[in-house]
Amino acid sequence: MKLFLYKTIIVIIAIIVVFKLTIGQIIRGYEDKIMSLTDKKSREEIVEKIKEEIETANKKDKILDEDERKILSTFIKKLKSELNAPN
Repeated sequence: MKLFLYKTIIVIIAIIVVFKLTIGQIIRGYEDKIMSLTDKKSREEIVEKIKEEIETANKKDKILDEDERKILSTFIKKLKSELNAPN
C-alpha cells in the first residue's frame, strides 16, 4: 500500500510539473498581455502606436488593395441597403 501511495504522489508531482512547464507558460503569457492592457501607460502606448499607423496610412497614395476595396465596397453597400430597408 505504501508503494502505491509513493507512486501516486510521484505521478501527481510529475503531472503538475509538466503542466506548469507547458500549458502554464502559455496561460501566463496571456495573463501578462491582459495585465498590460490594464496598465495606463501600456494603453497610452497602444493609442500612440495606432495614431502613428493612421498617420502613416494617410501619407500613402492608396491605403487599400483592389481586393480590399471590393470587399469593403460590397460590405458598405449591404449595410446601406439594410439601414434603408423598412422595418
